[in-house]
Amino acid sequence: MKSIPQFNYEKDTNSLISSFVRLIGLAQLSKKANFRRHSLIDLVSVIVWMIKARFARKSLLRFDKPAAFTSRTGRNVLNDGRINWQKLICLAAVKLISSLKPVIDHRRRLTLIVDDTLMSRTCFTKTELLARVYDHNKKQYLTGYRGLTVCWSDGNTFLPVNFALMSSKKPKNMIGKGPTILD
Repeated sequence: MKSIPQFNYEKDTNSLISSFVRLIGLAQLSKKANFRRHSLIDLVSVIVWMIKARFARKSLLRFDKPAAFTSRTGRNVLNDGRINWQKLICLAAVKLISSLKPVIDHRRRLTLIVDDTLMSRTCFTKTELLARVYDHNKKQYLTGYRGLTVCWSDGNTFLPVNFALMSSKKPKNMIGKGPTILD
């Protein structure tokens, strides 16, 4: 009778995340995404902590507290308006695609997939930029947003490249108030 080998999921997750961070060069990408260090904590350690929390299926408040900073620091980094998160995700996707291309069979067709899914929000009327959006499937207007997503695929691999949460620009379709832009 054979014994079943036990895996240390925390150790395996840490090694996977650290190899991912090295593969895409997250430290260099964070500089390109306009992250400027205002404290002793670097963006890479905060993002690695957030990825670990996501893989552990816990929120930032319930996940183990890091030694170098607090969970509030993680939330502050996420809410920092100076960091261009879309650019960071797009640059990380480019690095991943360039590392995947040599191992993909040359007969496969590489494609970009564009999706504009309707995200319906019926109960929230005071949400910022909430609008009446036309649903082409139901042939009626619903309250919500359009989630525009651009993804790369080779038939097996599906990799998000960019995203945007879109609302209506027509004033008659706007339900929620517009964004407050501060100088």
